[in-house]
Amino acid sequence: MRRETGFAATRWNDPFWHVVRMLVDQPVTRRGKYAAEISPHEIVDILSSVGTPAAAGLVGYLKSHGDVLKRVSAYWSKRREVADTLLSLMRTEEEAKSDYAGLSDQVLQSYGVQLEGYHKSSKALVNTVDAVVYRECRGAEVTVNTNPQSRAVLISDQHIWVSPRRLDGAIPDLLNPIAIWEIKEYWGKTGGGSKMSDAIYELHLVGLELRLFEDEFGVHVNHYAIIDGRDQWNSRKADLRRAVDLLYSGLLDELVVGREVLTEWPRIVSECYALASASQPTGDGEALF
Repeated sequence: MRRETGFAATRWNDPFWHVVRMLVDQPVTRRGKYAAEISPHEIVDILSSVGTPAAAGLVGYLKSHGDVLKRVSAYWSKRREVADTLLSLMRTEEEAKSDYAGLSDQVLQSYGVQLEGYHKSSKALVNTVDAVVYRECRGAEVTVNTNPQSRAVLISDQHIWVSPRRLDGAIPDLLNPIAIWEIKEYWGKTGGGSKMSDAIYELHLVGLELRLFEDEFGVHVNHYAIIDGRDQWNSRKADLRRAVDLLYSGLLDELVVGREVLTEWPRIVSECYALASASQPTGDGEALF
């Protein structure tokens, strides 16, 4: 999913996003914390009721910046609408397994053994992401790393950046990648937990560092998140809405959700390899074929 043009104009470091961040953690309104609409007046009332110096300072700022209030009010409805759309795209684990079987004849892998009584999840999304990469890039004279065991690095005579964590894939390699991605699949019938919040913070951290680096050195790296697991994400809608914030602030270039791994991910991979095809692979990336 790409962000729509209107809200995409609001950059990641705009004060707007800080107001959104504060608002989503505040006490409920009379219509519920996740009301479909919140007026500019209600936003001020909600923040005023918090009773902390930080919230009071934010209220003072907003009273002299009415344009920010109006934008937050409009976006509040949008983030809920987009999150609901994302949830409708997600699959159950069995649906994801079936989709993978239609794409590849390779054995579906699973995550490591967990504690007794815990759901042993398949790598349905990870394996599908990899299968699409290999299919789309068949015959391409470039490399890909779909199982990084190290951090990504951007380096030249003028700059260096090392990713704050290990990633799930890079095109064409971890050295000066054109694109990087992170996969967040959560299966099982139980409700999701803090792992979902951790996933959002990890995406935020990598995206924030990339955009700070881009602003200073003019080097853009496409940053993608690929997520799935309808049952667990449905129980963590607040985290899903935060994923929408990452997309619309530009900390993510695109958010690939559920069934989109079969439709949008092939397009993204093709676009990335079109950019990379003129360059020879460097470093120790894994050859495709």
